[in-house]
Amino acid sequence: MKERIPTKSIVEGAFLSAITVILFLASLYIPLFGTLISFLCPLPIIILCLRHNIKIAFLSLVIAFFLVSMLAGPFQGLIGVLGFGTLGIALGVAIKRKFSLLEILLIGSITSFISKIFLMLIGLWLMDVNPLLLGLEQIDQSINQSLSFYGNMGLNPEQIADLKNSLLQSVELIKIAFPAMLVVASVFDTLINYWVAGKILSRFGYHLAPFVPFYKWRASKSFFWSYLFGLLILLINTKYNLPVLGRIGINIQLLFSIIFLITGLAVVSYILRHYKVKSFLCWIIYIIIFIQPVFSLAITWVGIFDVWFDFRKLLFPQENN
Repeated sequence: MKERIPTKSIVEGAFLSAITVILFLASLYIPLFGTLISFLCPLPIIILCLRHNIKIAFLSLVIAFFLVSMLAGPFQGLIGVLGFGTLGIALGVAIKRKFSLLEILLIGSITSFISKIFLMLIGLWLMDVNPLLLGLEQIDQSINQSLSFYGNMGLNPEQIADLKNSLLQSVELIKIAFPAMLVVASVFDTLINYWVAGKILSRFGYHLAPFVPFYKWRASKSFFWSYLFGLLILLINTKYNLPVLGRIGINIQLLFSIIFLITGLAVVSYILRHYKVKSFLCWIIYIIIFIQPVFSLAITWVGIFDVWFDFRKLLFPQENN
């Protein structure tokens, strides 16, 4: 005898499917705020996993796919399912089974990464659309507009040529380091979605495992050795001219440089917190660090050395005994 789905589950599934569709369409068509709204898209699926089961969540996701496909097109429907739905199911199931915070974030990040790869393959193979090339075309247009603007401002041809070479080198780096950027985006998606889910679900009586406070974040020694491994690969490529190794080395270096920049910022956050600096001023300092390459590099090295020296204990030993 087949198991019947309770009426309450059907009603809630239909309602939350509609909410998923509204959120996803809003993320597509509302300028600026659409990006923020997109982080809410997996939330209805997470709620269904917690309140009911994965079957209800999956059926609701299928309904949402058909609704979005009818309203915005089948490719947008696939983006909704693979980009947000699978992440919602992965996080919902992991949270419901009471996995540790690290396990939840790892499962979510892997799911997000795989879904992005599938979206790229679907766009490339079925629709002859490469999302990476689309993004690069937009960057090329922005470069041309910027160069035209600077030309009208009176820059001489040599200065414009130097600026163009610099921008083209940045684009080339984006092409090479795309895998690392995809990993970072997947982790970021998971972190933000988990954080948003925790804030909203707490109002419904669900208490998710909290993050370690940012000012306490530190990288492990294994991250340092991974960073060093990337540097070694780059040195080997320099000597033997192996392009594949060069790409791998750049991606490893970029990925762990971002990690060490974040942990370096955590050290800065700890210092600012110790001296009770106002939140507004803290954010100004963080922004300055991000937009000034010299400061970003210095804070990255702070994150690297913090692995071995723990600046919090060195600077404030009484607080960390």
